[in-house]
Amino acid sequence: MTRAQTDIDAETVEAAIDWLVRLQGEAVTERDWLDFDAWLTASPAHAQAYDAALAFDGRLDLDARFDQVEPVAAPLTASRGEVVPLRPTRRVWIWSAGAAIAAAFVAGAVLLPASGLLGAHETTYVTGVGERRTVALEDGSRIEMNAASRMTVRFERHARRVHLGDAQAFFDVAKDSSRPFVVSAGDTQVRVVGTQFDVRHRDGLVAVNVRRGLVEVRPNLARDAAPFRLRPGQGLSHRKGQKADARVEAVAVEEVAGWRQGRLIYRDQPLSQIAGDMNRLFPRPVRLGDAEAANMRLSGVLIVDDQDAMVDRLSHLLPVRTTTTDDAIVIRAR
Repeated sequence: MTRAQTDIDAETVEAAIDWLVRLQGEAVTERDWLDFDAWLTASPAHAQAYDAALAFDGRLDLDARFDQVEPVAAPLTASRGEVVPLRPTRRVWIWSAGAAIAAAFVAGAVLLPASGLLGAHETTYVTGVGERRTVALEDGSRIEMNAASRMTVRFERHARRVHLGDAQAFFDVAKDSSRPFVVSAGDTQVRVVGTQFDVRHRDGLVAVNVRRGLVEVRPNLARDAAPFRLRPGQGLSHRKGQKADARVEAVAVEEVAGWRQGRLIYRDQPLSQIAGDMNRLFPRPVRLGDAEAANMRLSGVLIVDDQDAMVDRLSHLLPVRTTTTDDAIVIRAR
């Protein structure tokens, strides 16, 4: 555990508690989250006060569960994933405790959990070559994984976290203002509450495209830098390890995650990326026979069906010729 700093005043703590209560309300809006993000990033003291409020709120969750357990001898049989309803006075407790938390901050006596994890658990999901999978999460969110993808989902008390390895996935996130949904891909972090968006993390490149809602993206930014905020019809791309290379561009909403409908949509993408995508769809590898072919770029749509048919279409879209063997398909410049 780490001791909180002592330069956080009571007004800041009260503001943190106010935000915690507001964001847990049913009427929270996109504007509320934008205003909250601006407040949170305005000062390190704000973030620390909010963390303390979350920790205190978590403690109330535990207290409420203990208060509801009947003192009987029979063993408890509730499953690990069961959610015990909280008393309706929970938010009143938060408000009444505000002065106590503020006083503790001023006195330098607030201790924050080092990990913030209470009952956290994680699951890893993998798809093979040519395999797609839809994962239904316990919070009502759904994740559609593209072929040859790997991701780990971790549910914590105050956050829902997904780590994408080499992967592409479309997220339909259930709204839960008390637990933001955070996706990590390389050195990029994506944060939402409830929305639909696609994240591609392949070959060191991260691309985020938004279909619905508001998505906050932080691609290798300095700690005090403002994140990008993407709206429907916007996308951002970033190469891992690079600074100040992130670009926000317009994307057609109907094209976001076109792979879900069997369409690979490219906008000035290198043939090396297209070959890589095909290698995730079919067991017979596609290889590029020369540098000229690898550097060619494509803007267009490839329908995903038979591998030979896809390669044939590619040869009509680019000046390439293909050689097919039992072991591989080799593409060379004409």
